[in-house]
Amino acid sequence: MIALYIILGIVLFFALLFSMKIKVYVRLTDELRIRAGFGPVLLTLIPKKNRVVREKDFTYRKHEKRLKKEAEARRKKAEKEAEKAAAKAEKAKKKAEAARLAEAAEKAAEDTDADHDANKLETILSLVSFALEEIPRFVSHFETDFRMLSVTVCGRDAADTAVKTGTISAAASLLLELLRAKTRLHIARGAVIDVQPDFIGERTRFEVDFRFRLRLFSVVGVGLHTLGWLVRQKLSETRA
Repeated sequence: MIALYIILGIVLFFALLFSMKIKVYVRLTDELRIRAGFGPVLLTLIPKKNRVVREKDFTYRKHEKRLKKEAEARRKKAEKEAEKAAAKAEKAKKKAEAARLAEAAEKAAEDTDADHDANKLETILSLVSFALEEIPRFVSHFETDFRMLSVTVCGRDAADTAVKTGTISAAASLLLELLRAKTRLHIARGAVIDVQPDFIGERTRFEVDFRFRLRLFSVVGVGLHTLGWLVRQKLSETRA
């Protein structure tokens, strides 16, 4: 009975884990703000938090320790550069030897070049076909929350402003239609969709608020599908 509870607990844990969502929140108003996380945990990626300067971090003892640390870092950097130079020389030597061997191998493999090129072309075509099929399927798992898209358009003059306003308005409509067709789009209540000209302004201003979510289960499913494709490709190459 205890073993059954343990198994049920493990199953429940993974079910909850795979049902959690990867989240990315993008908001642009006065400044760009990007938050990302998994499940209930969200971290602010942009903007970075300003480091608090504390007086106790600049005592004589800590300054002396910081100088020693910098000196040690310079010593390690010098050693690393010396090792890098030695490795570069050794690499050049091996490269020359490899070039000599490759030239000999090329002469011996002239008869098999056509078959090799055909196999390479077949692999590239299979990869492109897989990408064209898999990427839209992966994107379709995204859940998109649309909250705001507000653009105030400015140009060099009135005519330029009018042209830009029409272009950006069309692009905004196309973006929404693309998100609606390719992702699971949800437009929040009170969402702002606005593109308007400003004939006396100096620069175009954007205000954006989008939220993207993706279940971990979807990522695992796509990963397993990709792994299966790679295995099938490897088996096909082996048989060939």
